[in-house]
Amino acid sequence: MPLPSRQHVAAVPLFERLSDRKPEQPREPVPLRTLSYPELVKSVREEVSRLLNTRTGLPSHELLGRERSVIDYGATDLLWVNPFDPQSMRHLTSLLTQTVEQFEPRLHHPRVTIVQFVQTESRLILNITGTLVMEQLREPVSFRVTASPRLLEHQRDE
Repeated sequence: MPLPSRQHVAAVPLFERLSDRKPEQPREPVPLRTLSYPELVKSVREEVSRLLNTRTGLPSHELLGRERSVIDYGATDLLWVNPFDPQSMRHLTSLLTQTVEQFEPRLHHPRVTIVQFVQTESRLILNITGTLVMEQLREPVSFRVTASPRLLEHQRDE
């Protein structure tokens, strides 16, 4: 059953509540406290994008299978990846999937697949799938994000 686009489906995460969406207004007429389904999907996509465009200081071989915390928030560096080596690509997708699983609790059973690898820029177009889980909501989702060593490039593409 499709959800009405304006129906409340989730509370707004803390950091989104703390950010000022309209800095030119001294006070918001209606504080942002809940998200509709489209706003929730957008919130998860943006958080996954921020996560996969933040680099952790640990090398990839130390991250796989490791319990993660805020100390090692983010994804591995992309410069080690050889797009012509299937084992290297499997290792990368495992790392990225594990990273999303560890740091985006609203997305259950995530799966990251590489849609396109732009080797000259070490930029990835990724497809993220999983089950969006919030309060009473259990909904399969799929969206694309760009992961790049250069944040400005990533923001321009989305």
